[in-house]
Amino acid sequence: MAAVSVRMSESIITLVLFALLVPVAVLPWVHRQYRRHGRLRGWSAVVAAAGALYGCALVAFTLFPLPDVTGEFCASRSTRDYWQPRPFASLDDIAAAGYSPTSPAFLQVALNVVLFVPLGFLLRYRFRRGVVAATAMGLLVSLAVEATQGTAVFGLYPCPYRIADVDDLMTNTAGALVGWLLARWVGRRLPAAVPEPVADTGPPGLARRGLAFAGDLLTLSLAQFACRAVLVLVGEGTGAHRLTEVAVSDWFGAALGVLVPVVATVVVPLLRADRATPGQVAFALALVDARTGGTAPARAVVLRFVVWWLPVLLLISTGHSGVVFFAAVVVGLAARSRADRRSLPGLISTTDTTTARVLRSERACPTFRTPEFNARNKPES
Repeated sequence: MAAVSVRMSESIITLVLFALLVPVAVLPWVHRQYRRHGRLRGWSAVVAAAGALYGCALVAFTLFPLPDVTGEFCASRSTRDYWQPRPFASLDDIAAAGYSPTSPAFLQVALNVVLFVPLGFLLRYRFRRGVVAATAMGLLVSLAVEATQGTAVFGLYPCPYRIADVDDLMTNTAGALVGWLLARWVGRRLPAAVPEPVADTGPPGLARRGLAFAGDLLTLSLAQFACRAVLVLVGEGTGAHRLTEVAVSDWFGAALGVLVPVVATVVVPLLRADRATPGQVAFALALVDARTGGTAPARAVVLRFVVWWLPVLLLISTGHSGVVFFAAVVVGLAARSRADRRSLPGLISTTDTTTARVLRSERACPTFRTPEFNARNKPES
């Protein structure tokens, strides 16, 4: 039962890490797309997202499934036994299986080739790399994968649990080359993978603003999880089990539930000229004074926290996350019904959400106004 409990715990940790870390790891990439291209939509967004997901899948394939490490598990394992340095040894395994295309040995080789085809394809189609560079990159990535497996995740595990095979280097590299050749043939028939840059000066859509809000929630969850995880690791690593008890206590969780959101949604925006929360930073958004188009005043940030973030945090802390989703949809629909697309928190705090590009232009040239801003803020007759 203890072993089952450990495996379940590791599965839960894996799920939590991927549910939080993967989306948050994508946020810097989203920010870069808006900074470089001024947009994130259409085919180019699909290609870029596919690349990010492929990277996550490659990491998962390298590390998981995590083993249940016990004394018995490591007793018969040595690092030397988990390095296979003889080239073409996999061909002997295929021959022993009668050259059957359905044998595990054949499927293993085929999987190693297929696994790196997307890498070569993206290097040619998305990043315009030549055949030599793409092949070399496939080799280097495969070498990193095999080194991670052969060294038991660089010593994080007491003994290896995956084999580092020189044949994998060859088949992975071959897969990257096949992917590059495929992209050379297919890529010219596909739309452009990189969009032409545009000026990010139009009013941000509700979908973009909603995703920024989701990014904030993910960031808050990860920050709280990371604080607890650090305390547990330090406590268990130094023998200070009191830190572990603090990390898992209800009062510490409640304190984090207050401190982290206040820092992210009040302190961070007040320290920034664009008054943006972490999620808004990722999506290149800014909070401005609805009357002047300049930087929103500090009182507006505090007021938005009171009328929006505080109720959201109270609902989440009491287990009503579904109500938060419903409230966000209602607020978004209400904003959509307005010509200026301003939300209820924006109306109460006299603020508007614009793009970081617009705010930078306004700060550089105080007379800068986009036609959309002028239309939204035209005085009533």
